Amino acid sequence: MTTRIMVINNSDDILALFQKILAAEDYEVFLQLFLNSDLREVRRIQPNLIILDYYVGREGVGWEFLQMLKMEDSTAAVPVLICTTAVQLAHEIAGYLATKQVTILRKPFESRDLVNAVHSALQGNEIGSYQAPKLPKSDGSNKK
Repeated sequence: MTTRIMVINNSDDILALFQKILAAEDYEVFLQLFLNSDLREVRRIQPNLIILDYYVGREGVGWEFLQMLKMEDSTAAVPVLICTTAVQLAHEIAGYLATKQVTILRKPFESRDLVNAVHSALQGNEIGSYQAPKLPKSDGSNKK
């Protein structure tokens, strides 16, 4: 069964990039502009994950949609990955959002960060906020 990911953003160009990155990972990707955001499409598509843009200056749009999504019985269990530059807000509420199956990916991010965050959110291994893992420092003592 194909994993469906719904991406909601305010930019056609950004949506196209999400499409390219996620399709390369063999996800079935559905794109939607914020202007047309409502739960009918979510119910129709039945995504395994929703990627939602949250940007400063139009906070109400993203939070309103997230609120509707989590209040609706048929969509409440769908995990959400929020992409945002609002680092302070993300830090303050990440723990709470994790209890609602909402993960935060801080902008800017690289394509591999997105892919890793998607994999993690789909597996339910998140504790709230996703950051690319740091590579361990090599001290030359790699013992097995």
